[in-house]
Amino acid sequence: MPVTSLFNRLSKRSRELKMALLREHVPLRGDERILDIGSQVDNQSRQILERVEHKSNVTAINLLGDHLDEIQQAYPGIHVMRANACELPFADQAFDLVYSNAVIEHVGDFEAQKRMADEVRRVGKRWFITTPNRWFPFEFHVRMPLISWLPPRMMHKAARVWGYNHMQRRYQSGCDYSDVQLMTASQLQRAFPDSRILKPRVTVWPETLVVVGPV
Repeated sequence: MPVTSLFNRLSKRSRELKMALLREHVPLRGDERILDIGSQVDNQSRQILERVEHKSNVTAINLLGDHLDEIQQAYPGIHVMRANACELPFADQAFDLVYSNAVIEHVGDFEAQKRMADEVRRVGKRWFITTPNRWFPFEFHVRMPLISWLPPRMMHKAARVWGYNHMQRRYQSGCDYSDVQLMTASQLQRAFPDSRILKPRVTVWPETLVVVGPV
């Protein structure tokens, strides 16, 4: 089986597992007000946009207008907004659930990640946040083994030498992954002190970390 095909199958299975954990730990009645941070249309893995029946209860935010346009076209009832995850323009506990899949590793350094965590905990009554596990021996953005075990600056330099271009679907030099700041379970616990950190795995090692709160 080609490496890319295997990777896509593992990635899809990982997302399905995260959705199973959402159902287990944060069961939804159907009338919840939901905030989806970094929202995207993803029919293949069926994330929260595809699973919520009452779309008008969902507010989808992203910094990229293209993603918001795609959401609005696919699901006209959803509220879309361009907003920064570290400065959410919502009142305290405005949402029954704040959901975010693989966004917190893109907001900046650990101080920025803590600001996002504080905002999530401020506007949400409950939250379900996922991010790749820094200590997993294969990095999912660059698609290279062990590179995430390097200090972030060294990882970014190595990715420029050789990494995976997701748009062109091939490996090449010059890839810029300087926005990726992977987190460990202990860092997530520091950012979300009143939450539980889950470590789901598809292979023999947890590929993803999931924050569920409050506890």
